Amino acid sequence: MRNFKAAGLVAGLSFLAALAASAAAAGLAATQPVAATGKKPTIFVCGDSTAKNSGPGRNGGQIQGWGTPIASLFDPNRATVNNVGHAGTSSRTYYNNPGDWPSVLSKLKSGDFILLVFGINDGGPPRAVTDRGSIPGIGDDTVNLTRADGTVEIAHTYGWYMSKMAADAQAKGARTVFLTVTARNIWTNPKVKYTDATPTGPLPADYDPKQDKIERGTANGKYTQWTKDVAQKLKMPVFDLTNYCADKYEVMGRETVNKLYSDHNHTLIPGAEIVAESVVAGLKALKDSPFVPLLSDKGKGVATADVKYVSDNLPGATTMPAGK
Repeated sequence: MRNFKAAGLVAGLSFLAALAASAAAAGLAATQPVAATGKKPTIFVCGDSTAKNSGPGRNGGQIQGWGTPIASLFDPNRATVNNVGHAGTSSRTYYNNPGDWPSVLSKLKSGDFILLVFGINDGGPPRAVTDRGSIPGIGDDTVNLTRADGTVEIAHTYGWYMSKMAADAQAKGARTVFLTVTARNIWTNPKVKYTDATPTGPLPADYDPKQDKIERGTANGKYTQWTKDVAQKLKMPVFDLTNYCADKYEVMGRETVNKLYSDHNHTLIPGAEIVAESVVAGLKALKDSPFVPLLSDKGKGVATADVKYVSDNLPGATTMPAGK
């Protein structure tokens, strides 16, 4: 067994470098236009319960992931949106489960798109094959996990799984856009203690709602940054959904945002619609965005995100700063 460590950008980038070199050699670099197939492209939403979920939520509301309402933002005559998210999955379990990534890969055709977002359930490292997390970081670290039948799963880092899915898609002529993790409904304030977004007691007389701050990515933002690092290394586009939503939510205010969530992770239908519009705002901000011609009138009406939240990772492009 190879020992793992919580690797950052410095450690173990040989796998990512190999993928980037392989993509360039194959002539499938992300800077090249999507192949003109004459077929209507499919946009696959690959994520966890923040992307696909349903059921009863808090106060009689209905839980929904953003991958459902985003379909209304695209013209069905120009693109098909296929929400293939799976609640409870991490990058590792999604990659390994035959009904998830292997199934998506078998359906991919040249000209399709992948919206790839994980990191909510990736906290690890996994100690047993039944654990759902991946190894923290983006390096080459691995750990052997023994299955009940005695066979061994070689578990990898978060960055390895994200990179591998993007490379798999690229090899089939599909294009991946990385999304950083969705903002969770977890708040802090120097004068107040919260359980998620709910005060644990009466608000103090000197409470200032402007001091309410929302969490900006799991593991103190590490998964957000690791997603950006992977995208940069592979020269693929990335949208900082984490900070785009966090900035929006802090303007809206904690009490308003709390009504959009059933708990700290899962959005109700109005919240899912806001996140879906946020994703489209980011897709529209990409340079020469291939998504714009595919939008419905409703999608065209979504305001484009500030370019500070996106990076096309084209040659010579400015790297998105950490935490933004």
